[in-house]
Amino acid sequence: MSGTTRRRFMQSLCGAIVVTGASSLVPRFARGADVSLAERLDLLYSNQFNFDDLGRPRISVGVMRSQKEVQLSAAGGLQALPSGDGGTAIVGGGRWRIRVTNATASKQSFRVVLDAVPATELRQVDKRAKVWRGKGFDVAEREVGTLFGVSGKVLDTRRVLLTTDLFSSEREAEARARELAERHGLIPRLHPEIERRASGRILAEDLETGVKVEAEGVLWFSPTRADKMTVHDVAHEGGGGSEDRRYRGQIYVAIDRKGELAVVNLIGEAELLSGLVPAEIYASAPSEALKAQAVAARGQLLAKVGSRHLDDPFLLCSHQHCQVYAGADSEHPRTNTAVERTIGRVLMRPNESQLVDTVYSANCGGHTEHNEQVWASPADPQLRATPDPKLGEDFAKGIDAANIDAWLSSSPAAYSKPSSSHVASAYRWTVALDPAAVAGNPEVPPSFGDLRRIEIHARGRSGRATHASLHGTRERVELHGELRIRRALGGLKSSMFVIDERRDEFGRFVLRGGGHGHGVGLCQHGAMGMAADGKTYGPILNHYYRDSKLVRLW
Repeated sequence: MSGTTRRRFMQSLCGAIVVTGASSLVPRFARGADVSLAERLDLLYSNQFNFDDLGRPRISVGVMRSQKEVQLSAAGGLQALPSGDGGTAIVGGGRWRIRVTNATASKQSFRVVLDAVPATELRQVDKRAKVWRGKGFDVAEREVGTLFGVSGKVLDTRRVLLTTDLFSSEREAEARARELAERHGLIPRLHPEIERRASGRILAEDLETGVKVEAEGVLWFSPTRADKMTVHDVAHEGGGGSEDRRYRGQIYVAIDRKGELAVVNLIGEAELLSGLVPAEIYASAPSEALKAQAVAARGQLLAKVGSRHLDDPFLLCSHQHCQVYAGADSEHPRTNTAVERTIGRVLMRPNESQLVDTVYSANCGGHTEHNEQVWASPADPQLRATPDPKLGEDFAKGIDAANIDAWLSSSPAAYSKPSSSHVASAYRWTVALDPAAVAGNPEVPPSFGDLRRIEIHARGRSGRATHASLHGTRERVELHGELRIRRALGGLKSSMFVIDERRDEFGRFVLRGGGHGHGVGLCQHGAMGMAADGKTYGPILNHYYRDSKLVRLW
């Protein structure tokens, strides 16, 4: 067979796939299950789960984006899979280099998100839309999330986004979102609408044998013999270098929305959680706390599918935006055991058709918070502010302006009060704030001047500040939302704090606070304390997620 004839044979076999550069150009395994380019790309952008042979979901996680070149390796070799599982397999050596050519970025527009309401609550959707229209907004509804059936149950994670304005420029849309966030106390968010997907050709070269593979849009890889493969030079979140990371499952390289390379790990839900859970909680924590964390993390994974990264060729990212995932090398035997012993278990709402939004934070400071006090969202019956079980009557009805000083000063006994001194500052802490260091912080303009006064206007049930004013020598800043308050004051651990009347000897404000994180849902230190006291993971979860039901789906 001549080179030209062989090339044509490969094109007819694999659609938009071309293989060159070796004597055995025909794939080692050629099957009839290859799918068209359109079908391959539709799979990448689908909001549906992919299930393995055991009926467990597989999830696509973005490892890197905006790459010019990517290198993959595996002991024992890698195989390129132009159509993914079940299609043609091109077996090669142990290290491959992937590049992109003839790429075109996607064409998108962006809407500003005003609100998000569960799709099943149609009256609430209409009610919230009416409120926003009454404020003068032209509201458009967009549905995100997914609806899927498993083990005889239909799970619905869909939400209706109430959006406004339409921008062709992401930068302009972000500026508008920040403006509305300032004016209406929103979390600035955008909803992308794809008019044309990015396109380009993937060029993969086996650096050991010289075989070259070209594919349109996406190319999958899996290890030939090993159970893991390495992605080289994975950048650390926030900058500061890179490292090689090993991953289970498959890796595919696709064209991202900028017309560059995205590296994606397609992995089983249990294997993904095994890499996630150690990044969320101490692996040395009591086993029942680890199980509670595994269930909560699983719920977060499933709830986010189809509602994030709608313009990316994956369901979730590996950063804090979704959940921190650093691959197989971050696994720990104790957390792996917790994942396996809670396999398929999730928390459901009483109707058993909707997942509980199993959010969590490091330390609630002794009292969790209502979700609507932290985020611009309807009140969630499963995410109610809850006192620590150990608390006495003095604080059982909540923390407010009248008792928050005593609450923070007394540091009462609680499951969330760590026994270890090196993490005790997560429960109670003190910060000295330089008045000259506030200008230029997030939410604070550089022209603000020196901070003269902090005024707290409203607090949530746990005592967390939800509305504050910062008075500077030149300007005044209004802050709505606990995260915005924390960021404006230099990254406080939480917004559960008071300001001492007197400054310290250096003229700095003294802030006394409690807790670490937003305080909604599971308190990780609280779960550890309850587990150490003999509580099992079911009652622990039910304490933090009111009226929830623990259900096994697979």
